[in-house]
Formats: sequence, structure tokens, C-alpha cells
Amino acid sequence: MDVEGRHIDEVFIGRDSDDIVAQTKDRVAAEMGWKGLILRGLSPLKFAQKAVELYNQSHQTSHLAPATTLEFLQLGESLGYVTELG
Repeated sequence: MDVEGRHIDEVFIGRDSDDIVAQTKDRVAAEMGWKGLILRGLSPLKFAQKAVELYNQSHQTSHLAPATTLEFLQLGESLGYVTELG
């Protein structure tokens, strides 16, 4: 994905979807400079919901806000942003 003009292509390994989304949140926040401070204060689920909200605004889509971090990862996979590696 592209964040703040930078391409992010990372592999995250975690216990569960919450852990993976938390790592993703931290990585995205690191790319955003001072704006990332706001993201760091969000739970993984709130980050996921905000990401979908911003994606919808940017792409004029209407994806539902995820109810779980697993739903967020599944949406990311269906959109081609996430690949599960076993």
C-alpha cells in the first residue's frame, strides 16, 4: 500500500488478527510522522475501521466498517492489499 507517498510492502507474523493489525498500525503510523501519533492511540479495531472509512472516501466506495480485525484483513485480501502466507 502507499501511505504519505511511500510504498509499504511488509510481512507481519502474529498470534492472531489483532496482533497483525496492531503491527500494521504501528508501521503505518511510523510513515505518517506527527500525524501517526493519532493512529498510535487507536486500538487495532478502531485503526481498521478508520482505514476503511478513509479508503471509502478516497475511492468512492462503501465497504462496511469491519466488526473485527479478521474482517479487516479479509477485506484487505479481497481488495488485493493483503496476502495470507499460510
